[in-house]
Amino acid sequence: MILQTLTAALHLFYPKVCLVCESRMLDTHDGYVCPLCERDFDEFTLPNESSEEMQRRLQKHFPGQDSIHDALALYRFYKGGKIQAVIHAFKYEGLPQVAVEFGRKLGRKILAERPHAQFDGVVFMPMHKLKHIERGYNQAQRLAAGVADILRLPLEPCVEKTRYTGTQTGLDAHEREQNVRGSFRATKDLTGKRLLLVDDVFTTGATLLSCAQALCAAHAAHITVATLAVTES
Repeated sequence: MILQTLTAALHLFYPKVCLVCESRMLDTHDGYVCPLCERDFDEFTLPNESSEEMQRRLQKHFPGQDSIHDALALYRFYKGGKIQAVIHAFKYEGLPQVAVEFGRKLGRKILAERPHAQFDGVVFMPMHKLKHIERGYNQAQRLAAGVADILRLPLEPCVEKTRYTGTQTGLDAHEREQNVRGSFRATKDLTGKRLLLVDDVFTTGATLLSCAQALCAAHAAHITVATLAVTES
């Protein structure tokens, strides 16, 4: 908690320190990451490159799933890599404003790759109430706020986490699916809605699929998943 507070204070009072390499940045640079570190982010650049990887992984682990209809992401995630440092900062170090900024970057990616897509709203991966109290905010909500800002869409807080689940880290695809099965519930009727579901990282897709299934159970018509990053496997 002390480290989290000190980290947040550092970037509050010295916002021109790169949160990845901690080098000083020019006052004219807009953002939390220096250009050199940002250049090292492994961005999906080819059309539908991220979508094909995410859909391939979904079909591998959950053959025949029909709740996630489209998917895309901005970066590849490597353990110990620079985008991991960014996600760690907004997830564990008390810097939710970083998530908003990177949500805007994800929003621009969606505009570029899906210029004609029609969405009724942006949904964020919900967090259990106990986890929210522990962290103080939901990083997926902050990411989604950035996306919604760029796409000029409303945030749709229409799904909740009904059961506290342990971390997915270290679990295989089957264990992940079992861990989150039945832990989401839509809070209103979504008949005919085309929704954009936002989260930070895509691994097997188990958590996102479980959430998407809850949205479809409330009669959502189409679910597109968008994440900041996709893990290596």
